[in-house]
Amino acid sequence: MSDSPSVSPQELSQRFAQMVMMQAQNVLYLLGRLSPPGEGPPPQLAEAKMLIDQLEMLQVKTQNNLTGQEAKLLENTLTQMRLAFVETTGGTSPAMMPRSTAYDDFGLPPEEEEAAAPAPEFSAVPQQAPAAPADAPKPEPVEDKKKFFKSYG
Repeated sequence: MSDSPSVSPQELSQRFAQMVMMQAQNVLYLLGRLSPPGEGPPPQLAEAKMLIDQLEMLQVKTQNNLTGQEAKLLENTLTQMRLAFVETTGGTSPAMMPRSTAYDDFGLPPEEEEAAAPAPEFSAVPQQAPAAPADAPKPEPVEDKKKFFKSYG
């Protein structure tokens, strides 16, 4: 936070826009969209999906607390990032991608609201864990565990 006890609404709006644009830039980088074809790292789909999910969370958590301009920026950015994801994956929407294991690292318990919500769509795409260091212990395989995903549609 800043040393100043109060920050103007205009400065807060500017910081919000910068944060949204930085997240979008990170999504595009992870999708390999900021490098010429054949150069740069390969797309990192799980990580890009996680950032898109974070932008969605921000949209939900800030609902009715944003100016019209901020809400429109966030909605347009989300639309563009989802489209870039679908284009990069050749038609696979982020909702059909396996959930990143990075979420599991936090050990957050499911909320009661999720249990009351209608059953979300699920993906038959097998989950791929990120590469573990060579000296890391190998996790035991988990069978008969279904993953469910929300739809962007």
